[in-house]
Amino acid sequence: MSLGRDTIISIGTGLPPALGIFGRLQNLLRDSDTDLDDIVELVRIDPALTFQVIKLSNSVLYGLKNHCDSLEQAIARVGFGDIHQLVGLAVARESFQGELVLYQIPAGRLWENAVAAGTLMSAFARCAGSDAETAYSTGLLRNIGKVVLNNYSGAVRYPGAAERPDLHAWERETHGMTAVEVSAVLLDHWRFSAATSAAMQGHLAPDPASPHAAGQAQLHLACAVTAEWGCELPGEEGCWRNDAAMRALAGVPEEEWAAAVEEAREQFARFAVIEWSHAA
Repeated sequence: MSLGRDTIISIGTGLPPALGIFGRLQNLLRDSDTDLDDIVELVRIDPALTFQVIKLSNSVLYGLKNHCDSLEQAIARVGFGDIHQLVGLAVARESFQGELVLYQIPAGRLWENAVAAGTLMSAFARCAGSDAETAYSTGLLRNIGKVVLNNYSGAVRYPGAAERPDLHAWERETHGMTAVEVSAVLLDHWRFSAATSAAMQGHLAPDPASPHAAGQAQLHLACAVTAEWGCELPGEEGCWRNDAAMRALAGVPEEEWAAAVEEAREQFARFAVIEWSHAA
């Protein structure tokens, strides 16, 4: 049941359209000529995403008393600095809310893992002086390949770490590709940056010789701390290192490490209290 690029992209068309919009938004925000109308026009392509952005802009995240009813007002309220983060939350909610039967991951856990990894990687990137928005996207969408494999697998089930401790070897044996590789194919298709795809592909074993070693190590560390927070996914036990060498490769100074983790924890706690029944 080998999986090829064309099949991955075909399955990807069945995923929420907001995923592709998220990739285009990342590129728009890098362009100094982008204005509010450009962002509104892009988000408005997806009515479900538009609805969520308006609702989230009125949520406890922003704590503002005046209610806004239009997408223009919502984006102006949130600002360019936070719109990428807010859209990412909505995208993750749409993409990761269901149970993944293939991996025996309950509904909600994948979203928690994604948001924890995204907030952590973003904090590490800021410490390292690299692009925090790219880092956030990378951490947030790391597991989109698992969703694709789940939707493709039929009756196949991961037998668990006790029987197959190397999840990634099992994925390759079963589907011809790992979920990480599937994620990278889709992110490239959705026009996320080359740095996003490279960090994704190399984060399991960051390569010090790679020009993207820092991003790979930042995502590796984000996964390690996510596991420490109790949001680890089945089959990933023992995959992660959180040590001085990995932090050095990530470009995170030792004296800033604890503060970066605490910043991400506080952000994650804010996201965890979103009333999604009112924001979806």
